Parts: sequence; structure tokens; C-alpha cells
Amino acid sequence: MGRVLLPVLASAVLLAGPAQAADAPFNGPPGASSCTGCHATTKIADSVIPRIAGRKAADIVTFMREYKSGAWPSSVMGRIAKGFDDQQTDAIAAWFAAQPE
Repeated sequence: MGRVLLPVLASAVLLAGPAQAADAPFNGPPGASSCTGCHATTKIADSVIPRIAGRKAADIVTFMREYKSGAWPSSVMGRIAKGFDDQQTDAIAAWFAAQPE
């Protein structure tokens, strides 16, 4: 039982993203908090996963739609991108574009 439950719990923790302080709730659109589980909110030296805060919204939307369609192959991002419709993708991209770089 523990062998099955541990990977499920680990996945849930990764998808939930970093912990937020009780007095500082996440203020992004639905779905955006799942991005911060892999895409750091602060600069990390030598990270292979790019930061998306401060990037152009149009670029984020393009990448997400390419991942979603399979035009840009990936192991994880394609599955994540398929979970968002165009309006959600646009809202997430606009929110990250407005964040400090």
C-alpha cells in the first residue's frame, strides 16, 4: 500500500507548488499555481527549467499551445497544457507576464 501511495503523494506535492504563507494567498488565476511547482518564482542559477515570470504573454501562449498540440514535444508540459482551455492559457500567460522578472 505504501509503495503505491508514496508516488501519488509526491506528485500531489509537486503539482501544488511552493507553500504559501497563511496571510499571503496565491493571487494568480486558476491553474497558474501549478506552474510554480517547476518554474521557479525566483532566479535559480543553472536551472534547466526556464523562469516564465516577466516573459511576454504572447510567447507563453505560443509555447503552451505548441505543447498542447504536440508541435513541441515534451514529457510533462504537453500533458499539463492539455488541461487548460484557451481562455485559461491566456489568463495564466497574462498573469505571469505581469510578474517581475
